[in-house]
Amino acid sequence: MRAALRWAHSDLRTHRGEALFLVLATAGIVVSLLLATALFGYAINPWQRVFTQSRGAHVWIHTVKNADTGRLSALDGVESVAGPYADEFATVSSRGVRASVEL
Repeated sequence: MRAALRWAHSDLRTHRGEALFLVLATAGIVVSLLLATALFGYAINPWQRVFTQSRGAHVWIHTVKNADTGRLSALDGVESVAGPYADEFATVSSRGVRASVEL
């Protein structure tokens, strides 16, 4: 093992340009992989990005139309209450696949 390390060290000293290129290429590959991982994680979850930027709702509660949701704002940890929002149910089909959605 020691002989192999001495051989590699002497080879790197002899070919400094190639050694520098090898180090720079390795660093570039590592940086590009780290950047790709970060961007992939950012792109794969756009809803988390929107949620963070808008400080959106943590909880959605589905109730009947005449439910009294005003008392929820008095609970500990509740910053605000919004709504009620009207919702509609629909069925969407694309390429023969049907899915129920709530808008």
